[in-house]
Amino acid sequence: MSEIERRKAANEAVFRNVNERIQQLQHSFAVAEREPLQMICECDRLDCMERVAVGVEAYELIRSHPDQFVVSTGHEDPDVEEVVSVAKGYTVVRKKEGDAREVAVEAAPRS
Repeated sequence: MSEIERRKAANEAVFRNVNERIQQLQHSFAVAEREPLQMICECDRLDCMERVAVGVEAYELIRSHPDQFVVSTGHEDPDVEEVVSVAKGYTVVRKKEGDAREVAVEAAPRS
């Protein structure tokens, strides 16, 4: 894995962990109000800070797979990931077999 690929994978893992904290803080309110969680895009772009709104149930389904990430639509990286699903305002991607997937799984906060 190149240094750039390693930094991209680390960036995704950091924002996934940030989103886990956001989810913990917003969960009870979002469930009570049926509001979506306000997440940060988990793409591999080092300068991205876009926000995505994800329903609580959808977020829990995505997090049940340690190799999946929530990214703003158009932020997919076809070199290392494949599209799992597309929703309004965001896309769910899965890391392809290889180093990026191994880093994603090892860094998964719910593993």
